[in-house]
Amino acid sequence: MNKGWLELESDPGLFTLLVEDFGVKGVQVEEIYDLQKTIEGPVYGFIFLFRWIEERRSRRKVTQEEESFVVDNEITNSIFFAHQVIPNSCATHALLSVLLNCENKIRLGDILTRLKHFTRSMNPEDKGLAIGNMPDLAKAHNSHARPEPCRLPEKQQGISAGRIQEAFHYVSYVPINGHLFELDGLKPHPIDHGPGRDQEDWTETFRRVITERLGMATGGEPYHDIRFNLMAVVPDRRQQYEQKLIKLKTNRRIVLEALQQVSNKPFWLCDLI
Repeated sequence: MNKGWLELESDPGLFTLLVEDFGVKGVQVEEIYDLQKTIEGPVYGFIFLFRWIEERRSRRKVTQEEESFVVDNEITNSIFFAHQVIPNSCATHALLSVLLNCENKIRLGDILTRLKHFTRSMNPEDKGLAIGNMPDLAKAHNSHARPEPCRLPEKQQGISAGRIQEAFHYVSYVPINGHLFELDGLKPHPIDHGPGRDQEDWTETFRRVITERLGMATGGEPYHDIRFNLMAVVPDRRQQYEQKLIKLKTNRRIVLEALQQVSNKPFWLCDLI
């Protein structure tokens, strides 16, 4: 098992490069700056970075029942939820939790397709071990790491941290079968935040859940705290722009052909209009 995973910065450009190194096509990661606005466009999932130690203390009174843990093994094993067994691997865990729960909406590539098929119906611990035993994932992950890895006490090896006093952790929020799931590799089970309201997009459900979580962690202070970071996994904008460009070029040609018919001018003259 590879135990040399390094810490990754919370940077959407870095995460996009990591997605590409996994072999995934047509996906990028972008930062979310304002939770007061509706999140537009298709979103595959969200990756949330938070200060783990402080939030753990603020949520200490929250019981497992209130967190809506999914304890049904059949449900848990049917989705991609993996326990984090490798130190500093939570960034890759968070990405995989989004990419491998997308119901064939994403072209995964060879590496992640093999991982998905191999871990099908495995329990969370075995999925976590499978991640740790894939050199391709470790190589891609470490290629984007900071030059100096951090070392944590044994009891905190699952957390990414710049300093022992400031441990940070990534978790994912994804829509699965009409419900919003929170997937945190340091917790024993997935958390089901339930379905959205009538005719509501799942991203609106997420906005309410994450705003409440941030309010709890900051003691009621405004949620825009530098200790938190939120990123969205979305379709590649470049492909969307290329498709728009193709459509514009097609429309331009149709217009030029119509002008040619009207004016009875040679087609090459219409290009000058």
